[in-house]
Amino acid sequence: MVVFVEFTGTKSDDAFTVFNEEFRFPQTWKSSLAIDTKLPWNMIFTLEGIVNKDMKTTYFQNVNLVTPSALGIAGYPDNRVVYPISNQQKFINPLTSAGLPSPAGTGAFNAIYVTNSNRGIYASLTAKVDKAFRNGFGASLAYIKTFSTNLFDGGGDQPLSAWQGTPTFNSPNTPTLSHSGYTVPDRLVASFTWRKEYFKHFATTISMLYAGSIDYRFSYVYGADFNRDGFNGNDLIYIPKDASEINFADLTAGTSTSGVAYSANEQRDLFFRYIEQDKYLRNHKGQYAERNGGQAPWRNQVDIKILQDLFMNVGKNKNTIQLSLDIFNFGNLIDANWGKLRTVNASSLLVPVNSTNTTNVNITVNGVAQSLPAYQPGGTTKPYYRLQTDRGHPVIETFRDNVSVFSTYYMQMGIRYIFNN
Repeated sequence: MVVFVEFTGTKSDDAFTVFNEEFRFPQTWKSSLAIDTKLPWNMIFTLEGIVNKDMKTTYFQNVNLVTPSALGIAGYPDNRVVYPISNQQKFINPLTSAGLPSPAGTGAFNAIYVTNSNRGIYASLTAKVDKAFRNGFGASLAYIKTFSTNLFDGGGDQPLSAWQGTPTFNSPNTPTLSHSGYTVPDRLVASFTWRKEYFKHFATTISMLYAGSIDYRFSYVYGADFNRDGFNGNDLIYIPKDASEINFADLTAGTSTSGVAYSANEQRDLFFRYIEQDKYLRNHKGQYAERNGGQAPWRNQVDIKILQDLFMNVGKNKNTIQLSLDIFNFGNLIDANWGKLRTVNASSLLVPVNSTNTTNVNITVNGVAQSLPAYQPGGTTKPYYRLQTDRGHPVIETFRDNVSVFSTYYMQMGIRYIFNN
């Protein structure tokens, strides 16, 4: 039992935040170890490992929610916990029309309790080789592998949004360790530079930087409130092994004047084709998707910088006029298909159609009209879904090209005067 008067908090229309009186700001223990050694051919090898262990991290719970119940539908493989449909049954003390918490209320009232946890870790390993050649040449190559887990990514502007914005396959009050969403799992970096002085007053520098990486992680979630905790988009999907483990309802995609009908069977076929083209889903059939389990495709980018110096002595000091040209994403200048950033079409892949209806919902399945109640713990009605749409059509691929400056080459030119150097 939580006694609110024991804590300090701030109240809004439908949320209340309370802090444990022993709450501490986040604390991390950081350890690092690095070595440099000289290799044959005058190469320098660097190896560095970093480990961050959370000693105090922020932990959120919505303590006004009742204890959820396992779905427990016979013949249905997803047995996650779900909450009751109505606010009066979902919350211990819902809000009354007067804005007061009471068992007789019918309004949503989220009470977020903030305390500490010590679960979470970050680790990275970097290996790097540097080589300085004769005649102004230099090169380096580095690989960075990063691993990180946490309970909450910490997104949002208040505790309620941090609690509700953490995808889970269970109750958000019992979060599990999973991949952090703010790390780059793999990164390869290479650089090359050359500088040449000539005619006593000129110097040219050419540099190239290559960066290849998996830029971000994401979660595969349902496009509605599957577990009925009151918030959409924070329920991780169950990845069915075959067509016997999922039910679809007919879908009309597009506008009312140009809509295209897709039957349940057509969506089923599209969905399993989607799974086969997606590496993560293909390898995790029969499992719950992990938070931030999906990864962006590997992306390559090459940037080039050219500097042209004109220098002379003014008095006793060297003065330089320097012209610069930067070409970003140089590969895209050579080939329009190189260096593109790819974004997720629809991480909310499936949309449940009978998750929260208090009365039966009318749907069609392969042209046959049906009236379905919401699925309930221990009941016999299974969840039904529609495939998520992407720009007016059922989603069929995980990624698409990001049509923006991030996927194209671009340049900048500069001039500067360097004096007394």
